Amino acid sequence: MLVKQKDFRAVQRLTFCYLCAKDFVEGDQTNRDHVPAQSIFLEADREPLWLPTHIACNSGESLTDEKIGQLIALRYGKVPVDPAKRRLAITEFSAGLAALTNLDVDAAVWRWVRGCHAALYGEPLAGDFITSCPGALVTPFPRAPKGTGFPQIEKLRPQHAAFVQTLKLNRALENIDRVRSNKGRFLYECVWHKADRDGLWLCVFGIDVYDWKDLGQTPGHPARGCAGFYVLHDGNVPQGATQGRTSSIIYPSIDVLDPFGP
Repeated sequence: MLVKQKDFRAVQRLTFCYLCAKDFVEGDQTNRDHVPAQSIFLEADREPLWLPTHIACNSGESLTDEKIGQLIALRYGKVPVDPAKRRLAITEFSAGLAALTNLDVDAAVWRWVRGCHAALYGEPLAGDFITSCPGALVTPFPRAPKGTGFPQIEKLRPQHAAFVQTLKLNRALENIDRVRSNKGRFLYECVWHKADRDGLWLCVFGIDVYDWKDLGQTPGHPARGCAGFYVLHDGNVPQGATQGRTSSIIYPSIDVLDPFGP
């Protein structure tokens, strides 16, 4: 568990860059990266998790950080006063729909996953970790294929509800890995399960930032929390990672689409 500042201090001494997964060597130019970016949070909430990185690896992420910071800031009603500083491009359609067209939310979230994996297990999440399965990541923001004109929103896959159920069950059993930072405004929880079909270990995770599920609510599509999974390239589980449990007890779940909901 990483939930207090004393927990975060230990991971600040990691010997590798969590972005490129390479060990630091003498002569490397290094700095640190907040996971998630500090700009996402109100100043009063900032108790960050930060990890060491190569300057070159981290330098290209500042614009993305600024964009996603402005997106999540909508959750607490903050918009840049100066229009010239507004980074988000939004296209409006009929029927009350609008689409964000210049931010890859999934890529930003996977970067947080990399950081949380490195912090929890003391090892990098190498670039070839497996996320290619459709539905490997669901964020609160419905998606539509690019270049389709009027957006045809992708349907939510049934495994999302299964991930939510898995996380809620293991939280109830106090059997979960957790990163809690920025005074609880950022939460990452995960647990490892062995797939029945091929025996690979899946990391099932959930992420919450300022209860962000309502930001993506779209007509005809229910609000949902963020959940997903990934597989290490070797199919194994990291040393010390929490392995999932099952239970015959039925735990109530009112919001079956939000891993942090009631």
